[in-house]
Amino acid sequence: MSTTVFDRRDVDISGWRLHARIRGRAGPLPTVVLESGGGGVQLPSWRSIEEALEPHTRVLSYERAGIGDSTGPLDSVRPEAVAQRLERLLQALDVTEPVILAGHSIGGLYSRYFATTRPHRVAGLVLLDATPEDLPFPRSMILASGIAFWAAHCLARMGVLKRLGLPPHQIAAMGSRRHVKSVLAEIGALRDIQADIAGLTPSIPLPTLAISAGLKSGGSSRRFEQFRHSHHRLAAMGRAPHSRHLRIEGAQHMSMLTEPSHAHTVAAGILDFARKISRHDTLG
Repeated sequence: MSTTVFDRRDVDISGWRLHARIRGRAGPLPTVVLESGGGGVQLPSWRSIEEALEPHTRVLSYERAGIGDSTGPLDSVRPEAVAQRLERLLQALDVTEPVILAGHSIGGLYSRYFATTRPHRVAGLVLLDATPEDLPFPRSMILASGIAFWAAHCLARMGVLKRLGLPPHQIAAMGSRRHVKSVLAEIGALRDIQADIAGLTPSIPLPTLAISAGLKSGGSSRRFEQFRHSHHRLAAMGRAPHSRHLRIEGAQHMSMLTEPSHAHTVAAGILDFARKISRHDTLG
C-alpha cells in the first residue's frame, strides 16, 4: 500500500467542533471507525491499534462532543444524538462507503445503536469488551466512577498528574471543566443509554466480531462471567457469516487497547474480519 497518511481535523458540526484523526488510505478493505469508551481522553488509547491497521486500510478515530479537543453540548450523550453527529462527521470527511465500526466499552453501546439504526452505513460491527445493555450497573458503581473521575480532575488542576508523567494531551483534558462535565454526563446517563439499546436487533444480518478481555479488571467474578456471556450473545445476534466471539487471554479491559501485544491481537482480529467481509461481498 502507498505511504501512510496521518491527518488531524477539526470538523464543524452545527457550530460545534469534533476532533478527528485519520490514518492510512482508503482501499479495498472497509474504513475502520473507532468509537471510544468513556471516562477519559480517547484518541491516545487507540494508538497501537491504529498503527497496526493503517498499513492495510483507512482508520478514523474521533472524540465525542465535549471530550478532549471536541466541543459540544453536555445534554446530548444519548445514542441518537451521538449517531447523528457521527453520521455528519463521516459525510464531512467523505467517508461514503459502509464502514467497520469498532466500539470499546460504552462505545460498544453507541456503535450498536448506530449500526442497528443505520445499517446501510455499516459493513461490520466490532465490539471490544463492550458494555452490555442488559446488565445494568449498580448506582453505587456509577457514583464511585464519577467521584474517581472528579478526583482525577482536581489532581490535574493541582499539577499532580503532570508530576506523574502523563501525556500533556491527557493532562490538559483532565484539567478541562468541559471535558470532565462531558464524561460525567456520559457516566450519569449510562443506564438511560443502556435502555435506548435494549430490544434493538439488526433489521438485516450484520457481521459482528465480539472481542472479550480474558482477565477481569474489577468487580466480582460473577459479573465478569456475565459480561463474557453477553459478548458471546452479541456475536450470535449478528445472524451473519463471519460473526464470532474472540477472547484475548491475559488481556484486561484497557490493556486490550494500550498493551502493544494485546492491541496487535485485536488489530489482527479486525483485519481478518475485514478481509472475510470484503471477500464475502465480492463473491456475493
